[in-house]
Amino acid sequence: MTRGGNAGARERGMSDTTQQAQELFGTLDEYLLELADGLAKAQEELGGISAAGAPGRQFTYYVPKLEFELRMDLRVETSTTTTGPVATGKILKMRPVRLADVASSQTKTEIVSVIRGSFVAVPANEGLPPVVLDARCVIGDGGVPGVVVRVRNAAGEALPGVEVEFNLDRRTTQSLSGVAPLAGTDVVLAVVRTDAAGEARTTLRVAAGEQARILALTVDAASRTLALSCEVPR
Repeated sequence: MTRGGNAGARERGMSDTTQQAQELFGTLDEYLLELADGLAKAQEELGGISAAGAPGRQFTYYVPKLEFELRMDLRVETSTTTTGPVATGKILKMRPVRLADVASSQTKTEIVSVIRGSFVAVPANEGLPPVVLDARCVIGDGGVPGVVVRVRNAAGEALPGVEVEFNLDRRTTQSLSGVAPLAGTDVVLAVVRTDAAGEARTTLRVAAGEQARILALTVDAASRTLALSCEVPR
């Protein structure tokens, strides 16, 4: 092939590629997801940068707000189904605005639209200190085993009125004790709300003849889960 032929082939190839790129349409969701992905990567980079503050504290940077503007070429395409009952449907597609229109044999109406918006950073836990969940096994009057849960925030403030759920983990109990717990062994109160001190309590009902010496429990509160094991008094 001559030099002129090679140049012509390259030009045709570039023209075909450009035309294909110009014809690429996507949905609004796809463009917004790409923007969000770029913002997340930028925030990840900023998260790795910190500034020294008071002893034991470091300050990190974050993007509080990102405003964007999309100039989109909206295309309403009309398609007609000839098989079976005749039906006509319309599809909305979009792409970034380009300088030249590409000829198309389809019936279409093109609209240029400007879409503006912003991404706003929302602090985790709505800006409140994170919740701290503690649980411990206790032995009450008459040697009855129980569990005490304390719910507070990272600032040490008690959180009253929080729903706490207690469950006996029978599979883990069997793994720890070597025997499955009896059907009559369970928690007495499965759901308890924390009091003014941020505490919730329940007791364990141990069936007569229970052979399991360790009972595995799970505690769920404020979207957090704790696992603990309580020894059954002899």
